[in-house]
Amino acid sequence: MKRITCWALLAVLASAPLSAQNVTTVKPMVAPNVGAIQIDYRQQWEKEREKNRQLRDENARLQSQLAEWTRKGGSLVHAYCETPTLSVNSAGARNDCAASGYGCEPVSGLCRTSVRSSDQCAPGFLMDVDHCVPQPR
Repeated sequence: MKRITCWALLAVLASAPLSAQNVTTVKPMVAPNVGAIQIDYRQQWEKEREKNRQLRDENARLQSQLAEWTRKGGSLVHAYCETPTLSVNSAGARNDCAASGYGCEPVSGLCRTSVRSSDQCAPGFLMDVDHCVPQPR
């Protein structure tokens, strides 16, 4: 009899944790009060419209500033090669590179001061080591 009681007790103890794990507490869901949420779409639209106006104004101001900087005589002056031997900047200054025997360097827009081949010299000049010299006649 003791044996059956032990087995019965073991069976009850073994099943107790399982039944305790399977019990869950369900809390009722409370729906949000949708009627309490009020969105003023007109106010949001006006706010976005004002933000867009400010961005357009800032864009126009920056475009004007960039145009002023890059015009001839502006403070952001860039050089470029108008011809293979003429360096010009956006301020209108010109430099004839051929007068010193060199060509215009297309990346910087300035006259070269050294060369790697005769192709970089002005017409009528040849490369000698790293500089241009007049062609012999």
